[in-house]
Amino acid sequence: MKKVMLLLPVLLAVIIFTSTACGKTPMTTPAPTSDSEREEEADDSEGSLGVPVMREQEENPPDESEPEEPDKRSTTYEPSIFVIEASGSWQHELDAGLKVNYECELYLDKIEPHNMHDYMGAYTGVFWLKLALDTEEYFSEFLDSVPFVDISLDAEAEGIRDDVSFYLRDGYTRDPTANFDIPDGQDGYLKPDHNGLAGKGSFVVNATKGNLAAHAQDTQKGIVMDHQQSGASDTEVSYIIHVAPDPNMEATRRDVKIHIILSDGSSTTLDGVWHRLPGYPDDLEKYYNSGKSQEILERHQ
Repeated sequence: MKKVMLLLPVLLAVIIFTSTACGKTPMTTPAPTSDSEREEEADDSEGSLGVPVMREQEENPPDESEPEEPDKRSTTYEPSIFVIEASGSWQHELDAGLKVNYECELYLDKIEPHNMHDYMGAYTGVFWLKLALDTEEYFSEFLDSVPFVDISLDAEAEGIRDDVSFYLRDGYTRDPTANFDIPDGQDGYLKPDHNGLAGKGSFVVNATKGNLAAHAQDTQKGIVMDHQQSGASDTEVSYIIHVAPDPNMEATRRDVKIHIILSDGSSTTLDGVWHRLPGYPDDLEKYYNSGKSQEILERHQ
């Protein structure tokens, strides 16, 4: 009985400890994790809140390089600037000994931004024309019998057209009923090649200046007459143009013939050139800054 009484305090202490321990969550020391387990945890696709975590490999895939900027100058058919240039001079006899000397200059271009083979269509630019009357031979023969009389007549005029257009087509697209023959100077005609370019038309050259000076003097009677007149009238110009063929569509230069007919009946055939220039944006800027058409206008106005 005494032994039982002695054990009661011990049993009570055990019961109190046990009940206290049952009300707490046992603390456990986490077991050490290996390197491979830590990598698996880091590779977990979701965070603690269930939000997907983007992996570093997905942000910068090692096998995919960033796309390079495309070459702005690479096209299947290069952009181009097509240019036609021609100039020349000729003489036309109005009457025995009465002649007119002509000069002209032509500059045309066509801007093609996509295809260096698309050289058909409208070429626009500048045409300048000048004429000067030559009467020395005419009056010298007339005045042989009257040596005491002196007569002279000087006349010149200029005109320019700053928006002239030539329309060029090949034999597959131009009017099959139109006549594109150019006189060859030997009683024959030059016909355009079927694969070459040709065109015909007319335009008016606007007069920019003109001057007429007439002088007559009778040295025997002391009579002198002078007359000055300024101004000139517009002139109509007709043309037929041939551009040599380019079967391989690779040429950068081709021969050109342009037959010019004026309203007074005079005519000539000019030898010119067609050439192709690069037409990328930086090339266009340089071309426009060169101002070839403007140069002609400033030189002749």
